[in-house]
Amino acid sequence: MKNFYTTAFSRSITLTFSFLIAITLMLFTNTSARAAGFASESEVISTAQTPFDKKYVKIDWHTSEGENVGAPLAFEDYLLLPTLNKVNKLSEKDGKLVATAELDEKVSTSARGVIENGLLIQPTRTELHVIDVSEMNVLCSEKFGEIITDVACENGLAYFGFKDGGAFKFRCVDAVNNLETVWEFSSEKPVTSAAKIDGKVVFGAGENLIVRAESGFIENPVGAEISHVFAGKFAVFMCCENGELRKLRLDDDGTAEENSLGVCELGGTLTAAVGVDNHIYVGSTEGFFVIDGLNMDVTKKYDELKNASAPILTLGSGVRAYTAAPHSDADGSRWYLYSVLDTDETVTLSELAKIIDFTDGKAAVSDSGRMFFRDAKGQVWAISLSKPSLILGIIKVILAFAILIMLILILRAWVKNRQSKRPPDF
Repeated sequence: MKNFYTTAFSRSITLTFSFLIAITLMLFTNTSARAAGFASESEVISTAQTPFDKKYVKIDWHTSEGENVGAPLAFEDYLLLPTLNKVNKLSEKDGKLVATAELDEKVSTSARGVIENGLLIQPTRTELHVIDVSEMNVLCSEKFGEIITDVACENGLAYFGFKDGGAFKFRCVDAVNNLETVWEFSSEKPVTSAAKIDGKVVFGAGENLIVRAESGFIENPVGAEISHVFAGKFAVFMCCENGELRKLRLDDDGTAEENSLGVCELGGTLTAAVGVDNHIYVGSTEGFFVIDGLNMDVTKKYDELKNASAPILTLGSGVRAYTAAPHSDADGSRWYLYSVLDTDETVTLSELAKIIDFTDGKAAVSDSGRMFFRDAKGQVWAISLSKPSLILGIIKVILAFAILIMLILILRAWVKNRQSKRPPDF
């Protein structure tokens, strides 16, 4: 395949406690990543089995280069791909076009939409569109301002941030009732995408972590400007503009727990973070980091992965964070796709594939484990775990059995020949 080449990948997989949890999650939960769009541990993790070995990585299909291509979203057996002023519904299996929804303006290339209960809430440059995914009909749309965050949704309520003139706003709207405003928060500083912890919506605004509580908005100062938030099970992690990862625990009323602010110095410009069980993963212009979120210490740093992309996390093939980073090869500058396998004993980096350019790239994972990567050229590449052929396996068994029989016959002939040459016994 042109522009995408699989390379050496580590074959070893260690079953850890987190992997056993993943199996349980697969039995009792939905496996799609970002099901509601919140940057939270329960939402950004996929429990699907994803590619992990060069021998079993398959490039299923890819789209042609395109302009103004947004972030892909996997849903059931389809991939929803925003491009230009429409959303294309593609077959996950072969990438063929199934249906299209026409929009009022060009889609956002940075803000990700979200799907809930069969409704896609897709951001364009200044609007939100609600689309019935089954029929690909636009149900309603509304203009807000320059959309600057991903969209999250739960129980029909959508959460997102936008720039309106010189002000920044974070708004909750009713997605099933013509996008009517439910509440709004205004800030002089940029707002971040939403996370959710203990049933509370949280987001960053300047140097404050904002919590939407029953009493209204709680503003918790954290001492550095926040660029991304991620909610673990017991704390909120914040990637900050000064290159630090900060952590804050919240009391039941949404205020900061006393003396709970933690800081881990990483350096560079940080991507959004993901994590599971207090293992946090984040890319940076200075490398790729694995962090002990409990003690806020760096467990592993990969200096060679400078300008690493925002990671995605899967548990179906062990605890793996996938990221991409640029490198200079003999044949020119390329990006490499990496897998970071995190076990209780070690953290292992493995090169999975080459990509021409993944600058500002976007990725998604389907319930089946197929992975989608939108590169800087607007192409989408679909790769999956190719399982060994049953027929090939049977042939291998037959050949092994035939070789064994041949060895037995050779051994018997050798023994018989030696016995015939022995002198007679007197």
